[in-house]
Amino acid sequence: MAYEIALDRAWNEIVALASTPKYIVQLQMDIYEVRVIDRVVQLKSSGAVANEGMSILILHYLIGILKHGYKQKGEWISFKEVWGGQSFYPAFQDRTLRPLVESLKRDPDGLFKDLTERLGGQLVEGGDLSVELVTFPEVRVRIIFWYGDEELPPEMTILFDRGLAEVITTEDIAVLLHFVAESIVGQEL
Repeated sequence: MAYEIALDRAWNEIVALASTPKYIVQLQMDIYEVRVIDRVVQLKSSGAVANEGMSILILHYLIGILKHGYKQKGEWISFKEVWGGQSFYPAFQDRTLRPLVESLKRDPDGLFKDLTERLGGQLVEGGDLSVELVTFPEVRVRIIFWYGDEELPPEMTILFDRGLAEVITTEDIAVLLHFVAESIVGQEL
């Protein structure tokens, strides 16, 4: 119920933009079917209807793709660098980054295994451990960890291509990155 207005607006925009009654959208390892006429976003494998928050994220991504397409800029940026990101960063850090750092401190080997094996991440250069994950098609996020030592605590950052900010809003980027963090940690944060 909390997302009713945003969900209704997103559906109205999809209806106006849609050239087909159904779209398939992959988000990480899951495939969703967006049925425009029925106004439903459904997990294809189980038939479960996506919750309101997930539906809004998928619809906003689809709206951005239908309006603008996704063009990678070849420039990795952090959440702080998107419009308004600096203002929202403290909440983003608490809700999304801190749980990942805690996971890194508890079990770095398990985190690495989850990122590469369970979530299909690819090792890349950077930090002490860097992994790229595909979120939406062709939309990659780069998660960079520094283990820390006796002088510096462990840290991490999540980067994405600047082009993503032309497809979805800052708030949607925060939701997407939070979803990625939840999938890594394996629970709701």
